[in-house]
Amino acid sequence: MKIKIKKSLLAAPVVSLLATMTAMSVHAKVSPEEAAKLGKELTPVGAERAGNKDGTIPAWNPDFKPPAHYKGSGSVYVDPYEGEKPLFTITAKNVDQYRDKLSPGTIKMFSTFPETFKMHIYPTHRDGKYSDFTEKNTILNATRATMAPGGNGVVNSFGGAPFPIPKTGEQVIWNANQAGTPYFYSETASTIVVYRDGTQLVGSKTATRLAPYFDPNSDIEEFQAKNYPKLYQLVQRHAPTRDKGKSIVVHEPLDQSAMARAAWSYTPGVRRVRRAPTVAYDSPQGLGNFLPVDSSFGFNGATDKYDWKLVGKKELYIPYNAYKFEDPSIEFKEMFPASHPNPEFMRYELHRVWVVEANLKEGERNVFKKRVLYVEEDGWIPAVVDMYDGRDNLWRVTFVNSINRYDMPGIARRTSIYQDLISREYMAGEVYNQSKNKPINTDIKDVSYFTPSTLRKLGVR
Repeated sequence: MKIKIKKSLLAAPVVSLLATMTAMSVHAKVSPEEAAKLGKELTPVGAERAGNKDGTIPAWNPDFKPPAHYKGSGSVYVDPYEGEKPLFTITAKNVDQYRDKLSPGTIKMFSTFPETFKMHIYPTHRDGKYSDFTEKNTILNATRATMAPGGNGVVNSFGGAPFPIPKTGEQVIWNANQAGTPYFYSETASTIVVYRDGTQLVGSKTATRLAPYFDPNSDIEEFQAKNYPKLYQLVQRHAPTRDKGKSIVVHEPLDQSAMARAAWSYTPGVRRVRRAPTVAYDSPQGLGNFLPVDSSFGFNGATDKYDWKLVGKKELYIPYNAYKFEDPSIEFKEMFPASHPNPEFMRYELHRVWVVEANLKEGERNVFKKRVLYVEEDGWIPAVVDMYDGRDNLWRVTFVNSINRYDMPGIARRTSIYQDLISREYMAGEVYNQSKNKPINTDIKDVSYFTPSTLRKLGVR
């Protein structure tokens, strides 16, 4: 059956202040007068500082302090809202009351899993801030950063979201996940694919990341002079058994029109390092080949296959402050039953999001003909993503959890949930509760570590 999405679901709640932005060019500039709003009526990273008129979204609170029992970087991120109770719960029986604040993909979850899917809605919190380094550079980016030719990359940006006052859909996408990240960290996480009958395929990997773009001891001149990629990443797989020993290193550029993503992989069976040209677009990747490369974390990689439209801004119930996913006492079987994650461990709040619609360009191919991304304003995280197949049917929906990483500091993504509405299977990626955290920005690896030769050394151990 073809799913018809009413335009009113997107159009009705959209905030009018962005109504004219979709017609602007990719290279639209921010005026000094607009940029001066950052740190005043806008937060330093571009969110609206004030709450909403109904009082259901509070003002930004930069003075938040972590709970006293938080033990510091490398320890569990404790829940500052542990005693809170839900304001209400959305179920298949009352979902029509809340349709204007739910994405079409989220609404589809209720009809796909009417007996089990529900959303506990908690009070909204906008607590915490990014580092002075990130906030300062984000403000500078507002007037210095531009899109690369063709829109497939960013030029003259450093240290934070390149477009805190976005004019186009592509600018929002290039902001996504760039509001802040640790300069260096090495973390082990689990990935769980849950099949229709509830059986699980569990994987484990260690990702070591160095982000010269966020080097607090550098600046844009040094970053550009050294021609560094935005991010270096080396991933070693530990489980399941058939993936043990596989590893990959990726160099992620800031301007993909000038420098393509580079990747090399090592496979124990052949004991060789090979160039990995398929780590891009919709090539299947990871555990069970469940996830296309460009769907990880909401969206990932080059933007050139789609036309991007900035629809506007709206209020949406999204996953947020998901500290229950950090609890090491919770087993995977309890957290990830059949159909979808256990609703008792999910937390949803009302937040303002940027709405970006991506439509596949004529002549291009991708497994998803259309994507609609709902990007949360405080952390530039694609908190919900609806994805449509070639016949315009809703196929998948992604939910990206986030928390305040006190040691970064700032709002950062954590576990992502990738729901397949057709097969009724799902994948939970970046699950950290069963792994021992390591302090961030310690034992920093040099750029020379992220090379094919390192893969060879790791492979022969």
